[in-house]
Amino acid sequence: MRSFTARFHRLLVRLLRRWPRLAVDALRQPINRSFANLPNRPHRNFEDLDWLLVSNATNKGLAMLQFNEAAFLFRLVRSRPAAQILEIGRCYGGSTFLFAVAGDRDSKVTSIDIAPQNDELLQTALQQNGLANKIELIVSDSEKVEVGSAFYDLIFVDGDHSYDGVSSDYEHWKKAVRPGGFLAFHNAAGPTHSGRVPGPSRLAQEIMARDSEYYRREPDVGSLALFIRTSKPWSMTLPVD
Repeated sequence: MRSFTARFHRLLVRLLRRWPRLAVDALRQPINRSFANLPNRPHRNFEDLDWLLVSNATNKGLAMLQFNEAAFLFRLVRSRPAAQILEIGRCYGGSTFLFAVAGDRDSKVTSIDIAPQNDELLQTALQQNGLANKIELIVSDSEKVEVGSAFYDLIFVDGDHSYDGVSSDYEHWKKAVRPGGFLAFHNAAGPTHSGRVPGPSRLAQEIMARDSEYYRREPDVGSLALFIRTSKPWSMTLPVD
């Protein structure tokens, strides 16, 4: 154990000598995961959301997204008229706010989280920016929310990151993406230091292997594993006699 600890310390020292700015940034930049300091200005475009993000690998800000992930998701929603978005797991609400700003006046964001951390301040921020009418905040286990007949342009899965949890979310909601729509798993791609975790990563590989006729994998963006829903109808499972 002492030998391992010594080797770890030597490795840490070498890393800090090679990338000293990373350590400085980590110590100097406080993590902002509250809407309490919402800037007093209109929020209409991606550049207005700089306070949600921090260009630092140690601090992803209130949105908890890498810059390229946030830019991709914003652009995707902005490009879809009357975009219908389902968010599974909002935590502090940063990505929820981003989707609300990105969508047009006819868009709708349905956000589900079993234990959100910031809903009261999130609601206030949405109201102050005239965005509250676009958002439905649901406090529930995502698997207990009825799928219904709605189809979504984007389902963003960022809830339970265990394999069983993310698999259950996928099985429950996989048929709710409209043809040409996106299914995005956060923390499912890229190197481990970018945020990839085993559960979503394993599921993404399995979707490619068993559901490729229904979902086409797109190039990853940061830790986002991205799929586009094909036009092939889901096959009916016939009852066994």
